[in-house]
Amino acid sequence: MPIAYARTASSLSARLRSPSPILSMARHALLPQRQMPFHIPQLGGVRFTTYGSEYQPSQRKRKRKHGFLARLRSRTGKKVLARRRAKGKTAVSH
Repeated sequence: MPIAYARTASSLSARLRSPSPILSMARHALLPQRQMPFHIPQLGGVRFTTYGSEYQPSQRKRKRKHGFLARLRSRTGKKVLARRRAKGKTAVSH
């Protein structure tokens, strides 16, 4: 026959506040310990950082996103065209 234990809020809060010393030692033993520092270059990682390879120009994509017909299709695009015409720009779009 199993014995039924009645748990009260005070007994639960007392357990949560003070963990047993065995659990805290076990938790400390389970945490990974740092063996080596991070600044050793032989460990690998990123050696060279390349910049400028993000932009791969494509006439088709540029015209679809920023072209005159794309500006005419949307309400905000029409506002862009009107604003550039009001400024006196000769090229209102790509």
